[in-house]
This record gives sequence, C-alpha cells and structure tokens, in this order.
Amino acid sequence: MRFRLVSEWHLAAPPEAVWQVLEDSEAWPQWWPEIRRVQLLHAGGENDEGAVRRTWWTSRLPYGFVIDFVTRAAEKPYLLAVEATGDLQGMGRWEIAAIPVGTRVRYVWQVQPVKTWMRWLSPLLSPLFAWNHHAVMKDGAVGMARMLGVELIDFRPSRSACRGRG
Repeated sequence: MRFRLVSEWHLAAPPEAVWQVLEDSEAWPQWWPEIRRVQLLHAGGENDEGAVRRTWWTSRLPYGFVIDFVTRAAEKPYLLAVEATGDLQGMGRWEIAAIPVGTRVRYVWQVQPVKTWMRWLSPLLSPLFAWNHHAVMKDGAVGMARMLGVELIDFRPSRSACRGRG
C-alpha cells in the first residue's frame, strides 16, 4: 500500500527563518518530539544534495521506525526534496512559500511501508497510520513555531490518499 500524505503549516515567520530551522536537521530532536536522533551518514555536495541522514522516530502509536533521508534537491529557502529508505520508502518534499502572515510550509510525503507487519496491516490500518502521520507532523509544526519563537497560525492535514499494494 502506498500513502500520499500532505500537511500545511502556517507560521508567523519569514521563509528564510523557517528554512534555517529546517535545514539544520541534526537539531530536529531539540524541537520535534517524535525525532529521537539524526545522524549524518554522508555529507552532500552543492546545496547539500546527496547528503544521507539517518533518523530515529517514535510515534503516537506503539512503534518506532528508522528512515534514511537522501537529499535530492534543495533550493534555499523554498524547496527541499528527499528520498526515504529504511522502514518507509518513498519521497518527501518540503515546499516553503511566503504568505501575507509569514510562511506556508507544505510537506508532501509519498511512501510505502517496508516492515512486513506494516505492509500486511496497511489495508486495514491505513486510516490509523494517516492519523498518526498527521499527529506527528502537527507536533513538528508546534515545535518549529516554538523554536522560532513565533505563532503557529494554522495546521492543515490533507485528506490522505492510499493506493493498493505497492
């Protein structure tokens, strides 16, 4: 089963400030409660492209996971695209845009589970997995706002799309 999950964060901060927090991924555990650790495995080239970071996550559900992120594109301060491998496989895309009250952060997460139990239970538990994802993302939005010392103006989870077995 493949998931396409989208969330939007509206923060009362300029895009450059949001980018600065986002690009410092090794510091994410300081403000994002579900991220336990980030380790740089391989430094990237220009714009950090090709960098590999391993992340250890917890969730609202009784399981955790490990994901390696490879930076595939970075256009400061508006776009960060990563390829995910590990317990989840797919692509993530951070889109950052100025809005009249600050910044809209849009995260598009297109993944499929790799863990056997998740693959087998995805058809039954996909609404729960989507709920968990959006809860984790909201915690990230709240944490980023706190880190920046600004207001989280809005958090918008999208309707999730799930497609058959991948």
